[in-house]
Amino acid sequence: MKSMTMRGLKLFFRDKGGVFFSLLGVLIIFCLFIFFVGDSIIEGLEWLSDAKNIMNHWVVAGMLASASITTSMGAYAQMVIDKEQKLYKDFYTSPISRGSIVGGYLLTGFIISVIMSVVVLVIGEIYICVNGGSILGAMQILKLLGVVLLSSFASSALVCFIISFVRTTNAYTTISIILGTLIGFLVGAYIPIGNLPAGVQSVIRVFPCAHSAALFRQIMMDEVAAAGFSSLPAAAHQEFDETLGVKLVFGETAAEPWVSILILVGTGIVFYLLAILNMNRKSKK
Repeated sequence: MKSMTMRGLKLFFRDKGGVFFSLLGVLIIFCLFIFFVGDSIIEGLEWLSDAKNIMNHWVVAGMLASASITTSMGAYAQMVIDKEQKLYKDFYTSPISRGSIVGGYLLTGFIISVIMSVVVLVIGEIYICVNGGSILGAMQILKLLGVVLLSSFASSALVCFIISFVRTTNAYTTISIILGTLIGFLVGAYIPIGNLPAGVQSVIRVFPCAHSAALFRQIMMDEVAAAGFSSLPAAAHQEFDETLGVKLVFGETAAEPWVSILILVGTGIVFYLLAILNMNRKSKK
């Protein structure tokens, strides 16, 4: 498993273009916020103290949630290439067990997702500081790293399951484009969740990446939002959180952090097991 994992990591980071395109969804969110939607959202919050700083934290949280799934997609490109070129047959005739081969692919996707998410976090913190914000505290960073692990676990499992059905690079490219386009909507980064139709909001709430985004936002925006809303009614803060996707509301109840954590853990376990079963089934054919 170690040799397969090291192989996957080396091939991924050796391909600079692949690394860049795995972050394309994140870059799109960042550029759209800076050049298009950011100013209009901030102008609509002119009643809120320090609105720009609060929204900067909001967009970085959305970038983090997006990074975990788009970089997982980039990580599993090699698995598709190995299928298309029949390289997996060489692996199966080697002393490496089939379990180690499958485990190597899974672990590679998870590790790459974690590494690239941390890179996005560092870049996001630099952006916030350059724009007048302050660096996050040690406890906030530790919490964020914990959510990065959870988000990468769930996202890489979900993507691995999808990719386990893909056998050609053309199909993989098509899915990557679709996912890269949709991810900004699924995490509520292009348009705040509360501004979308009720039906669309309901669909978004069932996606694990939306729960990752909510956890990232709760951690990153906690202190700055509390300061900004200190002189405003609690109802205003609550409405803001629901509209911006800081808290996901089911019916009349906002999901607690532990609910989002359970959803991410459950998603990771279920889809990794399904991916393993599917990959093992196909390897025996």
